[in-house]
Amino acid sequence: MDLRKLSLFHECFGAVEGETELLENASLSRLNAQSLKYETSVPQLEYMCLMMENMVLSKKLKGNVYAGFQKFSRTVNVLDRFQAMTEYSNVHIFGEPDMKMDPADGIDYIALPPRSELMREWFLVIDTPVFKSMMVAYDLEGFGVHKVEEGRKFRGIKTSSPAVVKKAVELLEPHTSGLVLK
Repeated sequence: MDLRKLSLFHECFGAVEGETELLENASLSRLNAQSLKYETSVPQLEYMCLMMENMVLSKKLKGNVYAGFQKFSRTVNVLDRFQAMTEYSNVHIFGEPDMKMDPADGIDYIALPPRSELMREWFLVIDTPVFKSMMVAYDLEGFGVHKVEEGRKFRGIKTSSPAVVKKAVELLEPHTSGLVLK
């Protein structure tokens, strides 16, 4: 699929069963659910991603990590975590090239073309032999709507379904540098 038209949200949302839940005041155990559809804001998405990232780092998982932050500049606060993951896994970050990234830091940066569907999505896909998980969230409002960006609203899914993770990997992998499972 052409990178401009690729949308993990549209391709994977329907593959997860259940009703969409509002997660604004959800418990941490609910955010750690194996599978859910949700509508929420930035803090809950950050927590879900942090728990997934911690699995790669604490268990030293060898595999592939795909992340989309809408814009490369949105990686600044977590870049050290993703650089640490490169010790174990191949790390691919997709985003609008709104800042220069270091091509020597071990991360495969994939610049999104103008008006790409993925510019509206925040995602993290972890594909290892022993752990498969993903979350994708579609930005319902865009940047600059809220005075505090953490209030931005997203709709998405989180799942550990091997079939859904495989589908996401099959959509993203052709756009990477071709690095394979370590």
